Amino acid sequence: GAVGETFAVTANNLFVPARGGLGESVELQANTIASTMAKKTGGQYRLLHVPDPLSEDAYQSLIQVPDIREIVESIRQARIVVHGIGDAMVMARRRKVDDTTIRLLEERGACAEAFGYYFDRQGTVVHKMPTVGLRLEDIERVETVIAVAGGASKAQAIASVLRAGHEDVLVIDEGAALELLKEMEERFA
Repeated sequence: GAVGETFAVTANNLFVPARGGLGESVELQANTIASTMAKKTGGQYRLLHVPDPLSEDAYQSLIQVPDIREIVESIRQARIVVHGIGDAMVMARRRKVDDTTIRLLEERGACAEAFGYYFDRQGTVVHKMPTVGLRLEDIERVETVIAVAGGASKAQAIASVLRAGHEDVLVIDEGAALELLKEMEERFA
């Protein structure tokens, strides 16, 4: 569900989606998640009404809109980021990535996607989708980065993103945890 979504929290408890939306059902969108979290914690929220991913021309146009530029600045000043981890090919298809990019991801060994970046097994970024919002350099400056994922099928993706080394907290379910343990045992046996 919401595993592919990302939202951020600024110093004044402002909840903002950290990137554009997928166009999925409204309850799974980062805008909805950010507003729900704000309401449950007594914080404020702003919405980001842009699609994801974007063409370079669309990105350049949208970033000039004052309201969008203001929200993007809030995102880039976040103190907490909560993001999902997904399987690279599943997320690429969910985001309706073109066939050329799918082939590129396969050639580069992409196995994980998080906050618009695709990672290989070693945790190296192999591709970035053009998106309004959070950038890798922003993640590196964030006080607390929380990754969320579930399911045994996500173990490889989780391990890949963790190898990139930006997460402070990992929230997973039992299926993912058991599969990660099995992978670690095989790797160090």
